[in-house]
Amino acid sequence: MKVELNPAFILHRRLYRETSLLLDVFSRNYGRIGVLAKGVRSNKSNKSEILQPYQPLQLAWTGKGELMTLTMAEADKPAYVLKDKKLIAGFYLNEIIIRMLHQHEAHPELFIAYDKTLDLLARKNSDEQAVIRVFEKRFLESIGYGLVLDHDVIGEKIKPDCDYYYQANRGPMKNIPAKSDYIKISGITLLAIQNEKLDTTHILQEAKLLMRYVMKSHIGTKPLFSRKLYKLYLENLK
Repeated sequence: MKVELNPAFILHRRLYRETSLLLDVFSRNYGRIGVLAKGVRSNKSNKSEILQPYQPLQLAWTGKGELMTLTMAEADKPAYVLKDKKLIAGFYLNEIIIRMLHQHEAHPELFIAYDKTLDLLARKNSDEQAVIRVFEKRFLESIGYGLVLDHDVIGEKIKPDCDYYYQANRGPMKNIPAKSDYIKISGITLLAIQNEKLDTTHILQEAKLLMRYVMKSHIGTKPLFSRKLYKLYLENLK
């Protein structure tokens, strides 16, 4: 298979042999793929410097199976510059995409959401926690596990002044479930997530707990390295 230049991002890169890179690529038209970039670290090539996370790219490759071979790479626009906790947030986005997205499954709407999310994270005044929660919501929708946010399990509209008990495989309910696998959350937070307007500390905290609860079954049992980094970052601020 020969693929012409198309929009893509590097999620992760690893050194391979003396002059090459192994790339985990998220492309708009072909989803997540593995790509071997031969010779890009040699003195004769300048491609290694653009084959970085958060750099919008145009990539072309050839091959079949699990690992493609890079044939061309160009910067699509300037790289998104992420610093401090926003850099960790970007690392988190890449980590959950690698964990949760199957290879060779195109999700163009998720690619657009990812690009917009990096743009928001690169802005000085953006709240990275709110930006992450919105991306998580859109991510779950894209892979077929969208949250139930506007009505409860019996079809009644969510009321902002009510509390609910959310079960990952069912959604919100007013009564405490018989099984203990649930999380308590306010109606105002459910509606805020639905409308993508997370503008108070209380809503942000509840939204974070809900997303962690829902996503844990998709991420797997192995701890996310980005969460360890964020914890260390907060400890160093003390």
